Amino acid sequence: MENYMTEGNAAKSIAYFSIPLVLSSVFQQLYNLVDSIIVGNYVGEDALAAVGASYSITMVFISIAIGSGIGCAVVISQYYGAKMIHKMKTSIYTSIIAIAILSVFLACIGWIMSDFLLQIMKTPDNIFYDALSYLKIYFLGLTFMFLYNIITSIFNALGESKIPLYFLIFSSFLNILLDLIFVVKLQYGVVGVAIATLIAQGISAFLSITYLLFNLKKFKTEDEVAIDLGLNNKSAKVKTNKKENINKRKNSKDIKLFDFAILKNMNKIAIPSIFQQSFVYISIFLVQIIVNTFGSSIIAGYTIATKIDSITMIPLASFGNAVGTFTAQNIGAKKIERVKEGLKSSLIIITLMSLAIFAVLFIFGQNIIELFLNKSQSEDAIDFALKYLRIVSGFYIVKGFMNAYSGVLKGAGDIGVFVLSTMLNFLVRLIIVYVFANTIGVSVIYYGVPIGWFVGLLIGYIRYKSEKWKFKSIVK
Repeated sequence: MENYMTEGNAAKSIAYFSIPLVLSSVFQQLYNLVDSIIVGNYVGEDALAAVGASYSITMVFISIAIGSGIGCAVVISQYYGAKMIHKMKTSIYTSIIAIAILSVFLACIGWIMSDFLLQIMKTPDNIFYDALSYLKIYFLGLTFMFLYNIITSIFNALGESKIPLYFLIFSSFLNILLDLIFVVKLQYGVVGVAIATLIAQGISAFLSITYLLFNLKKFKTEDEVAIDLGLNNKSAKVKTNKKENINKRKNSKDIKLFDFAILKNMNKIAIPSIFQQSFVYISIFLVQIIVNTFGSSIIAGYTIATKIDSITMIPLASFGNAVGTFTAQNIGAKKIERVKEGLKSSLIIITLMSLAIFAVLFIFGQNIIELFLNKSQSEDAIDFALKYLRIVSGFYIVKGFMNAYSGVLKGAGDIGVFVLSTMLNFLVRLIIVYVFANTIGVSVIYYGVPIGWFVGLLIGYIRYKSEKWKFKSIVK
């Protein structure tokens, strides 16, 4: 298969990869978005707050899935860019097995600790048991979420960003249908939302794994290509080339279902990434504790604002992820200058997107918020959500640039600085919220966000300019 990420126009390559990635992320966010809209309109503000309080806890576990996916994707991308297909396939099988084992263990931990986690979050009594029910069911399907996430990371590492999109479209519409059945018709409330998500994720995980195993047959190892050439062309020249090709690969290992050496390489990226992602969502978890002290109206407003924010930032995050995959494949192919060309193109696109998204949220923000709650239900929640979105979206360009520079570092395997950049971003935000919450009030929740982005961007930019990231490749 043609590797378009290492050939042709860099801007077109990133855009071609990013568009399905953006759409995939939109449909992925649609799970939680539809849950919130249906709960807010058909169950009420308290139920919406319960889902929001649970969301902060689930994101800590999702962070582990994301970090694991980063580690696997960087290694797979670099092997693919270097055309070491036998290593690439072994990496894929190793990833799936390791993630399956990890997810079962974490599901058990989450189930046992659900009550304790909600208590230390100071979850209000009026939403506590709905939040607990949601979490218990969520953890039953944690393995499905982990497996689907790693399969998506694998397809994206190979530049096949359209395939996860197709599965997400199917599962998102299935999730909507199940929400309507369990919440609106059967009136299961928050429990119905959790059941719908569990079923949709389970089906998506099964279908995506099945298709991946089938799709891998398209990628032939060096020895398989040499043998095919020998079988299909009987000329002496091709036979000689066949023998030479096989001789060159005598020391290469066969494809394995599990390889500890490759797992070790993945862990060099995955463990710091898990730590980084966990810190991100633990920070969100800790911010949620402060939010919870302001009452259920602010919790509901914060839930709405962050869900809309997560949707509107998808293009910026997707381009950052695209830069990461683009960098990894070109690092593997030894095309450093192409990495720089791709980054410059991405920064231009990110600037235009950031300005467009800000304009939409500033003008139509209230109309979007009222999809979740009417003013008659909670005017305070709507006012808070609108202020959050208008202030934070004004700095989306900073967030987009930070994602792009982080994408280069991540794709190159320069994981230490990538982790430092992200952690300081959230640490600054966390410090601001905890230090000034009592003096400034609830507005400190959204003022701290862009300040953290500036810090993260500064670190990523300085490291990129140093060019030390060029020497961090996993594939030698």
